[in-house]
Amino acid sequence: MKKFAKAASLAAAVAALCLCSVGAQADNGSSVDIIIDPAAERKAISPYIFGINEELMGGEVMPTAIRAGGNRSSAYNWETNASNAGSDRNNLSDNYFQQTMSQDLWEVPGAMSINLKNRCKEKNDAYAMTTLQLAGYVSADMNGEVTKDQTAPSDRWNKVELVKGSDFADTPDLNDGVVYMDEYVNYLVKTLGSAKNGGIQGYSMDNEPGLWHMTHSRMHPEQCTCEEIVEKNITMAKAVKEIDPDAEVFGPALFGYSSFQNFVSAPDWNEIKSWRPDYRWFVDYYLDKMKEAEDENGVRLIDALDVHYYTEAKGECGERSCKHYTNENCVKARFDSVRSLWDESYKEDSWITDTGGEFLPLIPNLRQSIDQFYPGTKLAITEYDFGGSYDICGGIAEAEALGVFAQNDVYLATLFAMEADYQCAAIDLYTNYDGEGGHFGDTLLSCETSDMERSNGYAAIEGDNTDVVTLVITNKAFKDKTTANIKILDGDYSYVHLYGLNSFAPQVFDMTDENPAVTVKGDTITYEMEPETVSMLVIAKDKDALEKTKAAGENETLSQADADKPAAKKDNSTTGIIIGAAAVLLLGGAVGFGKKQRDAAIRKEKEKQ
Repeated sequence: MKKFAKAASLAAAVAALCLCSVGAQADNGSSVDIIIDPAAERKAISPYIFGINEELMGGEVMPTAIRAGGNRSSAYNWETNASNAGSDRNNLSDNYFQQTMSQDLWEVPGAMSINLKNRCKEKNDAYAMTTLQLAGYVSADMNGEVTKDQTAPSDRWNKVELVKGSDFADTPDLNDGVVYMDEYVNYLVKTLGSAKNGGIQGYSMDNEPGLWHMTHSRMHPEQCTCEEIVEKNITMAKAVKEIDPDAEVFGPALFGYSSFQNFVSAPDWNEIKSWRPDYRWFVDYYLDKMKEAEDENGVRLIDALDVHYYTEAKGECGERSCKHYTNENCVKARFDSVRSLWDESYKEDSWITDTGGEFLPLIPNLRQSIDQFYPGTKLAITEYDFGGSYDICGGIAEAEALGVFAQNDVYLATLFAMEADYQCAAIDLYTNYDGEGGHFGDTLLSCETSDMERSNGYAAIEGDNTDVVTLVITNKAFKDKTTANIKILDGDYSYVHLYGLNSFAPQVFDMTDENPAVTVKGDTITYEMEPETVSMLVIAKDKDALEKTKAAGENETLSQADADKPAAKKDNSTTGIIIGAAAVLLLGGAVGFGKKQRDAAIRKEKEKQ
């Protein structure tokens, strides 16, 4: 996440506080009722849905999972750390991964995964997922572009064998022209530990195999068949489980809708469909075959169905994930696009719905297939992005996506974007809202909104402790304030601390526990929300209850094995808030800032960096 100059950030924070205070006195918008029912059915929230891909792990965001994957990973040679960019960049074989890590790792085998694990430790021991190479070849050198006449097999590539069939070497043989994938897993276990003892917790079965023939045409020129990817998943997963039974396997890393549907019109799909008409889509075939493999081998081989999802929904402009942040209808289309994950009443404007869209909303359809063909399989979305990196609308869409993942029992989700300033800020709102590890709870509560077009809410507690409720709430109104009337049924809550994201900067602002935008009267909390904001309300029965809950959480953390590791703390020097008349007078001009002026100021500040 890009950093703003201290003075600019401080000014933005103070102005944000001032605006919320002033906004509380006005009522030019609409209202929404939010009803939280702690007594209704609750569900556990997987801790791993607040994840990122490795491209973002160098920033300050505090994720709960990190995936090392993507197109580059398919051609990664773990023995030498060479890789190939494929069609992303002229089929270059080079030292790309070495450039992302400290020099002492450059010559270390498996450095991509070792670097990943090191970064995960820095991020409060985030879940580490790495990628295993299944396409058949990996880069043999770092000598630049691989031409068409050097397509595999050639000396520009090393052959991949999933199973070595003999004893593993302590150090890989760099001269045999072969890379063994089970030897890679064994090497990582020996180097880092097993999944339960400090090592890699998850292994992805390569990346987007339905596109190998396009993304990596020099490596896998023929289109992957359904049978090929299933056989390779079974073989590789079996090897992983034999070496590290506690490691989780994620497959098959499908790239998007057409891959879910028919594996990008794979050559053998029609034949498969003809003898099994009960398969609605490729997902059914894959799950059924993995269940057969479990029955045959006596062990579950695939722990999670792994898919990627990039919205195809178009805005008023006709573009998907556009950057028309001042166009109200385009912004609304971004917000609405998240509904394709779960809402049966919503039909997005995209080529998917133009051609039928029978498998939207996505998550219920994936769940139906899991329940029918391989019950107990978890669901992972290891690449997704609803866009909006440089605008608050991106943070709002991300916050809603994370809430949807929690509501729909997603096991692991990792955001994929090269730039994701506001999306990362939204992740922090859930995982580190106070800069000291304050996070959304681990148990989801029933939370209903009267107008989801305008606002959505997601509420949680920690364990069974209802003394403190965390509520993430969005105001998707483009121009209008929204009054949220929040009720927690059968509870007596008198204390609220407000945190939030707005258009000033892509970071979480501490709006304090005395913000006039929030009032408590009887059983109702009233919150006057500014246009296009997403907030975290930490709601407690009283301030002492919050302090006791925080202390209990800290004691639990310290009682764990890593008690001697200092708690990760964010440097709040750039996000501190000055409260008082002097600050307001000093920055009084900021109170009248309009959205356009704020956006212009932010753009100018970014240009200075």
